[in-house]
Amino acid sequence: MTSLSIPATMADITPEWLTTALRDNGALKHASVTSIERETIGVGIGILGELARIALTYDRPERGAPASLVAKLPTADPGGRGIGTALGFYNKEVLFYQHLGRDAVLPSPRCYWSAADLGAGQFCLLLEDLSDIRIGNQVDGATLEDAHLILEAAARFHAQWWNDPRLQRLDWIPTINAPVYRFVPVAYQGALEPFLGSIGQRLNAHQQAIARELGSVLPGLQDSMAGAPVTLLHGDLRLDNVFYGSTDGSAPITFIDWQIASQGVGIYDVGYFMTQSLDPALRSAHERPLVEEYYQRLRDGGVSGYSWEQCWNDYRKVALYCLVYPVISIGTIDLANERGVTLAEKMTDRCIAAIDDLGAEEFLKQLVR
Repeated sequence: MTSLSIPATMADITPEWLTTALRDNGALKHASVTSIERETIGVGIGILGELARIALTYDRPERGAPASLVAKLPTADPGGRGIGTALGFYNKEVLFYQHLGRDAVLPSPRCYWSAADLGAGQFCLLLEDLSDIRIGNQVDGATLEDAHLILEAAARFHAQWWNDPRLQRLDWIPTINAPVYRFVPVAYQGALEPFLGSIGQRLNAHQQAIARELGSVLPGLQDSMAGAPVTLLHGDLRLDNVFYGSTDGSAPITFIDWQIASQGVGIYDVGYFMTQSLDPALRSAHERPLVEEYYQRLRDGGVSGYSWEQCWNDYRKVALYCLVYPVISIGTIDLANERGVTLAEKMTDRCIAAIDDLGAEEFLKQLVR
């Protein structure tokens, strides 16, 4: 392989650079890219990354040469870029596509080229273009049909990796309570007052008190969610990261954005999805049956030694923990556009409602150190 430089901006992705990158992994053998057209995509969807769809023109026809692809670089926002670099998100997603993308039960896009430079805070992914497949919309929220489909896929994925010895060799995918994630409680505390100053009016006095108290128990919640049984987590299982189908028609669903892949209790992905991507009325009406269905699919996949009572309590703890996402997003990251702000507000409303409905604040007293 050649030693290609990692593009710092989308403008650095030129026809000559793409020709070399696509030849590196065998996507091109003889043809050369002569021109490209870039289109910014994912505005208000990807918080830590910048995305562009690139249409390619070649000097000659070549079977299998991609007509278009998606390039992913770090966000230009200093706050988001700092988080992505400090927590190793960029490097992790590159390693996922290099080592696990083809083998995971959760289908992911084909990766044409990938590289990361931790010191420089740079990474680049060239991914299969899924634009012909319907994508979820987290602002609109998931339907009940969406929820069944996504949780069924998550259960198969979690069962595949449940207490798997291979997890010990994936040291680049940390547990939820690994030292690198101890940054989250610090970031939460720093973001809380800006968050409350920005949209605190959406929370009543009791909910604001929960948000303030949560910071002190975040380390304990992380320890709880990292304990046995352990599996591989997507880590960012929300509707904006879901495509309904696959380019070859082999899968009903494709998942993108593996920057936050982690090791921990499988119900973490479920709680994150339910509290961030389902509107409160739909979640409240169908929550327990959906979680029960997920649990039964785990058992159908060969999982044992994990009781329903533990599963449900873990789910409630996850709901409490997941308030970190809207707080840090609103209090730290420049969301830069109307869609990003609306999404963060939706995440807040949905998560706070879930905490209330589940009585999850009871863990605040149990976990105080």
